Amino acid sequence: MTATSADPPYLPGLSLAEYAELIHREFPELADALWLDRPGIGAALASVTGTVNEFEDDDAGRGRSYRRAQRSQLVRARGIHSLFALAAGVARLADIRPGWRMLDVLGGDGLLAQVLRTVAPQAATITGDTAGNMVLAALRNGLPAVRQPAQCLLVRDEAVDAVVIAYGSHHIAPPDRSIACAEAARVLVPGGRLVLHDFEEGSPVALWFADVVHRYSRAGHSYRHFTAAEMAHHLAASGLRDVRVHRVYDPFVMRAADPARARDLLADHLVDMYGLVGLADEAPADVRRAAWKLASNYFLYPDIAGGVDIAGGGSVRCEPVVYEAETGWVAEVPRVALVAVGEK
Repeated sequence: MTATSADPPYLPGLSLAEYAELIHREFPELADALWLDRPGIGAALASVTGTVNEFEDDDAGRGRSYRRAQRSQLVRARGIHSLFALAAGVARLADIRPGWRMLDVLGGDGLLAQVLRTVAPQAATITGDTAGNMVLAALRNGLPAVRQPAQCLLVRDEAVDAVVIAYGSHHIAPPDRSIACAEAARVLVPGGRLVLHDFEEGSPVALWFADVVHRYSRAGHSYRHFTAAEMAHHLAASGLRDVRVHRVYDPFVMRAADPARARDLLADHLVDMYGLVGLADEAPADVRRAAWKLASNYFLYPDIAGGVDIAGGGSVRCEPVVYEAETGWVAEVPRVALVAVGEK
């Protein structure tokens, strides 16, 4: 494809034609999976390229601060590893077969792709997102990435072994959720798996978004989260079989040499991750303390101690805590996610 001055912008500084040339040159393994001339794609792309969402930059939301929070692969490692295991249907990530390919629909700047490279280098990830700056950052980090809406994927039929829709699925408008799941099912190979992740409507994390993120971030956060029944319905309606909804422990974890430093680092992560710029106005003397206090009031799971079934098992926390481990001090903020899995 040859770029012309009439081509509409696709990524910051790149037309769709220029992007196609870049992919064929830098990521030939992705080129065969892409469907850039999909009929009707113009309207779908206009819906994302013509809108500045909260992940583009810090002026409109939390773009730069979110990318800053994404730099550490370890903060959310436990939950991410669980998603990979469910997507591949394996107990150990080392057992993922060579050449296995996953599409991360809401991949941002490629955190999941970077983690998968570390724990299962024999596998590959295509990172998708609607935010142009996020996709551009992924490409600059050497990650195959595509800008696309979840409800109109620029990926060919039966091109990937797994699709993950996670860490932002509630941003998909409720009328589009069934379409997004059907699109995910379309691009799966037979036997492939869709993994749909969210924090359940009415859960501590959903309340955190509604009360804290909506109040203190620039863009607010007025989104309805999924329920378990909704997840199961959408996957089944997409023609997937063996649909199951799991509860997965998906905490924030930060390590440091002393307890105060561990807590402060995790407080910084919360401020960056959720763009809580308004905290500086309300608690200018100690934003970290304010962020940790809010976390301690919201991320509470008393039922975990009572036997909530957590996929994968392992130790879990009922509330934010700082504790000493063999490797030093650990600050941990618990989160329990809903994760639906279905097979094509």
